[in-house]
Amino acid sequence: MDKIPVTFTGVRVTALLELYLRWLDSRDRNPILGDETAQQAIDRLDFDFDQFRPLRVGRFAVGVRSRTIDDWIQAFLARTPDAVVLDIGSGFDSRVRRVRPGDGHRWYDVDFPDIVEIAGRLYGPWPGHTYVGASVTEPGWLDAIPGDRPAIVVADGLLNFLPEHDVRHVLSGIVEHFPSGEIAFNITSPVVRKQRERRPVPLFAKFGIVEQWFPGDPRDVERFHPRLRLAEVGSLGDATLLRRSPLYYRLLTVLIGLVPAWRNAGWIPRYRF
Repeated sequence: MDKIPVTFTGVRVTALLELYLRWLDSRDRNPILGDETAQQAIDRLDFDFDQFRPLRVGRFAVGVRSRTIDDWIQAFLARTPDAVVLDIGSGFDSRVRRVRPGDGHRWYDVDFPDIVEIAGRLYGPWPGHTYVGASVTEPGWLDAIPGDRPAIVVADGLLNFLPEHDVRHVLSGIVEHFPSGEIAFNITSPVVRKQRERRPVPLFAKFGIVEQWFPGDPRDVERFHPRLRLAEVGSLGDATLLRRSPLYYRLLTVLIGLVPAWRNAGWIPRYRF
């Protein structure tokens, strides 16, 4: 089977990076996420993934983040038989195959048209699943999504690459589109921005990847819309999910936890609306 050529720059490259990190996790002796489709995607794409090796330790954070959000989606679907799942900035994630929604659920993966076109070729169809090629910062992208059902919305690895005014606009539009639901995503704090300024990530500079949103606290997001309420905050250092990870990484998370600034360097918040 012919390989699919990929020549991304900018934020699109993060779809490849996240896929690479899920693939590394799947190859670990004790994977956190265990994405069984990552290998087939890596094999099909004509791209030099070896250049991501300097960031390979990120597989643990991506594994924890994705596993936490998967669990939240499954819990929401279990109590909401007619729910919509909306994954914005879905990239090359095959999350629908990990979560396996029920017959009454509808799932929409939204990303740039060129990304969802390739994702569709990589994974093929899935019952109740639809790809939507659109930028979430452009008007009208929600028109393709039914707004008469409760929804759980995921923005895994997306919002930190948008300016705050776009984050506010995207989240407000989602809250107003659906009657009720939940929103889950990851955020990075200002301490990481300071670290990036002191020690830029060479690969980000190479591809023109720019992080823009660094909120100081998960509750800051509640100001974006009066219906948004923080329900829970997941931890990137979740001891349960990391219990069988390599010793060096578990020790690293313990050390990070001893420093207040770094202990709160990133969160996985879930909101209700």
